[in-house]
Amino acid sequence: MSTFRTVSRYGILVAFAFTILYLFIGTGLHSDDYGEIINRKNQGVIDFFATSGFSLFGLGSYFGFWWAYPLLGFEHQWVYDLVKAVAHLLSLFFVYRFASDYLPHDRAMLSAAIFVFYPLHDTTMYWYMAVVYVFFPALLMYAHSLIRGDRIALGLFLLFIGTFAGYMSPPYVFGLACIFFFEHDYKKTALFTFPGILYIAYYFGIKYAFPDVERRINSSLSIVDFLKQLVLQPLSFFEAAIGPSYWLKIYYAIGSIGWFSVLIATGVVVFIFTKSNTFSGRPEFPKSLFVGLLSVLLLSFGVYALTGLYHHSAFNLGNRSTVYGSLLIAFMLAMLPLNKKTILFFTLIFILPVFGLSDYWKSWNVHQKQIIENIHTNSSLRDLERESTLLVTGNIYSKLGPFSHIEFFSMPWVVNTIFHYQVKSNDIIALVPYIYFDNGILIDSKLGGKYFLNKKIYVYNSDTNLVTRISATEVPKMLADRPPEIRHWVQLAKGTWIESSIVALSPRLAYLFL
Repeated sequence: MSTFRTVSRYGILVAFAFTILYLFIGTGLHSDDYGEIINRKNQGVIDFFATSGFSLFGLGSYFGFWWAYPLLGFEHQWVYDLVKAVAHLLSLFFVYRFASDYLPHDRAMLSAAIFVFYPLHDTTMYWYMAVVYVFFPALLMYAHSLIRGDRIALGLFLLFIGTFAGYMSPPYVFGLACIFFFEHDYKKTALFTFPGILYIAYYFGIKYAFPDVERRINSSLSIVDFLKQLVLQPLSFFEAAIGPSYWLKIYYAIGSIGWFSVLIATGVVVFIFTKSNTFSGRPEFPKSLFVGLLSVLLLSFGVYALTGLYHHSAFNLGNRSTVYGSLLIAFMLAMLPLNKKTILFFTLIFILPVFGLSDYWKSWNVHQKQIIENIHTNSSLRDLERESTLLVTGNIYSKLGPFSHIEFFSMPWVVNTIFHYQVKSNDIIALVPYIYFDNGILIDSKLGGKYFLNKKIYVYNSDTNLVTRISATEVPKMLADRPPEIRHWVQLAKGTWIESSIVALSPRLAYLFL
């Protein structure tokens, strides 16, 4: 009997590992990944370790993950996907160990799984550059567990690595330290806080040394503007996490699921049903844990309010910002009574959307690679004159239902990277929704770019793979005929008090309503 149980246990672990691999293999590269590959194409080992500039703000992320860009390039994308899968398996273990300090083992595993794979922040799963937004917070939680268990040396070592992973770490470091503080363990509070204080000092030191590199903290932010941002941060988070945005995302995520994924998801649900009679009873939410996780969320609001650059959304690559609050939500969901009704609830809001979004990212990756292949083999693009302007239409974002989700041609540096070796045109401009035409100049109202049109203007339709020449007089009509890009349902409230309220709190969001 014991041999059977051992074999069964290993069989479950192997099936679980293959399921995780299935979620990630084929999801590929996205957005800024392309830029970093080009920037580091000829970077040697010495150059990689002699990093400077922006990379200095996140040494853990840089050395832990960015090695893949110069080493792998655009080839062997399955290795990027494998790294994503391994990072998430480790993250699951790290969060589980942390949660086990407060909850029964089944609840600890549930909270870890929800946090690591939560559909709200799918960006942190499938965008290679954003994997750090879950991996290093998970590492910090593991360090917290080690220090709690008096394994100080290893815990402190991992704590420093996680803290210096990047600017995403301070809310976790100081928030998790609040757990020790609430428990009146002031020695461990000081110990856990110390690397965070060092990182902040280091951050501002590097910011002073490289003033043109780091611009996340808005130096011109007034107290009134900061307070407005503090209001908008929780409003946008709760709308994304429990408001219409999340339920719309769940609906369209489930609609993206393929039949093979349905079979695997069904197997997962059936397995959980067979274990339903072994679930632990509903525990009390430990007060110190609640205070700590709430502190993580509140501190993140403060950090984002300082920048004025990020607002929470369930859609697009910016949804990585919701990872802070997802930690609290994951533990709250793990406190629910575990029965068959709860399993069905989790199937709808978690299991099916996870598999649906995996299929969605895989499908978009296939489409994305086809577009890039079209660009690299299009002779008309290759023959364009250097003194020309190329306008790019189509594939600005992927579409999750009616919503614009994964950025593709939406950022100018990504556009320049993808067309880098193929097109000689002086300016290559994607006709994003917030670009407008004024006196012969294309103006990017979001990023502030200005593009003077050359006499020779060409349009590349990335949907049809065709290049056509147009005159400057045709540009206004082309802009007027652009299909709408809906990044958030509030855009449908243009001209109402909703628009005026949002713009009053954050004027930079006016571009959403253009």
